[in-house]
Amino acid sequence: MGLLIGFCEKWWMIAVRGVVALGFGLLVLLWPDLDAHVLALAFGVFAVVDGLVLAGLAVVGRDVLENWWVVLAEGGVGVALGVLALSWQDIDGLRLLALLAAWAVITGVFEIEAGVRLRRLATGEISLLLAGVLSVAVGIVLIAVPNDDPVEIAWAIGLFGMAYGALLVLVAERMRRLAVAARPSSRT
Repeated sequence: MGLLIGFCEKWWMIAVRGVVALGFGLLVLLWPDLDAHVLALAFGVFAVVDGLVLAGLAVVGRDVLENWWVVLAEGGVGVALGVLALSWQDIDGLRLLALLAAWAVITGVFEIEAGVRLRRLATGEISLLLAGVLSVAVGIVLIAVPNDDPVEIAWAIGLFGMAYGALLVLVAERMRRLAVAARPSSRT
């Protein structure tokens, strides 16, 4: 139970990831005349920030996360793919789609694994597991149905960002409630 409480105390870092994902999704949906370069910039910034927050979570949570290096690896993958998106000068829609799909599948697999561990500690907690499943499903769809239509790509990615971000905010809120409930009462 101590590991669960320690991990849940880091709820705000998951909330930051969720808010960044929501912002990314909203930006993609609302940007007028979105093209591959703007989408690559938005995704690159999102993936780098998300990866850095995950790496930070791994570092500050290494005393309570039994497999902290897995979270660090997930963060490293996000940073690497974000930097690739930001530095790829002549990226087109299909290549960007492949990059986004790779990020979604890899991140989703990591989050499914983390969701299974969290569910063992907090019975019935499935929101992180759902975020991972959503991420993998979107990644597979992006791979299976490649489409170079920028409008369809933007809608798919924007809606994914919004749904993924909302699930991460839900995960953070549930973690916050678990942490508050586990704290000793402040009565004297």
